[in-house]
Formats: sequence, structure tokens, C-alpha cells
Amino acid sequence: MTQIAAPLFDGVKPMPGSNLANPRAVIGDNKPPLDEEARQAFRERMLEKKPDYQQRLDDLEGAADRCAVVDQETAGKAGDLVKQIRAMIGLVSDTHTVVKAPYLAAGRAVDECKKGLEARLDKAKRTVEGKQTQFLREEEARQTAERRRLQAIAEQEAREREEAERKAEAERAAAAAEGAAMPEPEPEPLPVMPAARVEPAEPIKSDFGATVSGQKVWEAEILDFDVAYIAVSKNEKVREAIEKAIKSMVRGGVREIEGVRIFQALKASNR
Repeated sequence: MTQIAAPLFDGVKPMPGSNLANPRAVIGDNKPPLDEEARQAFRERMLEKKPDYQQRLDDLEGAADRCAVVDQETAGKAGDLVKQIRAMIGLVSDTHTVVKAPYLAAGRAVDECKKGLEARLDKAKRTVEGKQTQFLREEEARQTAERRRLQAIAEQEAREREEAERKAEAERAAAAAEGAAMPEPEPEPLPVMPAARVEPAEPIKSDFGATVSGQKVWEAEILDFDVAYIAVSKNEKVREAIEKAIKSMVRGGVREIEGVRIFQALKASNR
């Protein structure tokens, strides 16, 4: 018989195991996969708008391959062909918008549910990890303070031993100078045990298998964006972002950007 683990904390039950009964089949489970259903809906919509759309696509592709622009007359005919292709593109785009709308709305609804649950869980996770981090940092500070305290004690004991040795040496020297008998040497002091070291804490293990330990991570805080940019200016992602930003500015009407050549180039346009 499968046992169910005890709750980790009050009010929190463990995740369900594999001992749950299989869900029963429901009416409608013989429907085609959703992706195939969407493709079929798209094809049906295209057939409603243009029953011969497949043949039309073949014709336009063939005409594009055969097209030769060698003079003004053929350039004009090529313009007519572009207009026909553009019209077909519009039909495909309109069909896509109509057919996709319900799936898009459903996808957004699912995304909304997902994001809502993830936000709650992420907040709970960050709350717990924040408490763990605070505890581990406080524990590290306590251990550091304890190491410093033990080190201070060891240094103080060393200074006291040195002072006692100097005092005994001075007394022996004074007695020798006065011609008095040298005092019996004092027995060797017992070796002083080094101060106990505070070892780093072992990883914390829970009864349910979780392991918690402190981990040093590197973090960064940008203090000067202009200086930091110099360090990352050769990064490929940074260069792509700069190129995208510059093209957007040029399309928006900017005609002078330091370090950029902005020029006009000829491109075919069909109206």
C-alpha cells in the first residue's frame, strides 16, 4: 500500500503521487488534435473566400519564375504581377486573422491562468528564499564574529606568554648581576592549544530530501552606463540592439547620428 508523505508545513499537503486513479474518458475526446483542427479551419476558410486558391498560388509562383524585366514594358507588367501577388497575400493575411482569433483568445486565456499561478508561486518561492538568505547571511556574520573573537583571545594569550617570559628573563638577569644564586628554572609551560576553529556550517538537510546551503554568487550593479558600454560594445547582442535602434531612428526621420552613415538607396516600389 502506497503511503502518503506527511505535510511539510501546516496547511501544505505534499504533491499527489502516482497512486491517483486514471481520469475517465470524456465525451469529445475523439476530436482531432488542436493543431490539425486549426489547419483544417484555415483551409476551409481559404476555400470559402477563393475555391481555387491552390491553383492561384501555383500560377503566381510560376509567373514569378518566368518573369523577365528587360525594358519599361516588362517592368510595368511585373508591377501588375506584384499587385496580384500582393492581393493574394492580403487574402491569406485576412484568413489568418479570422481563423486565428478564437485560438489566440484561448491561448491568451491559458497564458493568463499560467501567469497568474506562476506569479503567486514565484512570490511564495522568493519569500522563502529571502528568509533562507537572511538566515544564512546572519549565520555567516555570527561565524565571522566568533572567529574574530577566538582569534583575539589567542593573540591576547600569546602576548601574555611573551610578557611573562620577558619578566622571568629580566629577573634571572638581575639575580645574576647581584651574584645571587640563579633561581630554579620554572617548569616548561604546558602547550597552549590553538583556539578552536569555527568550521563552515554543513548543508542543511530536511527530512524530505531538500538540501539548503549558502552559495556565493557574482552580482553586478551598473554605476556608469557610458563606461560600462565600452566594456560590452563588442558583444554581438549589443551590436544587434544598436543596429536595430539606429534603423528605427532613421525610419523615424533622424538624418544625423554620430558614427553612422545615413544615405538613400533605390528600391523597387509597386502601387
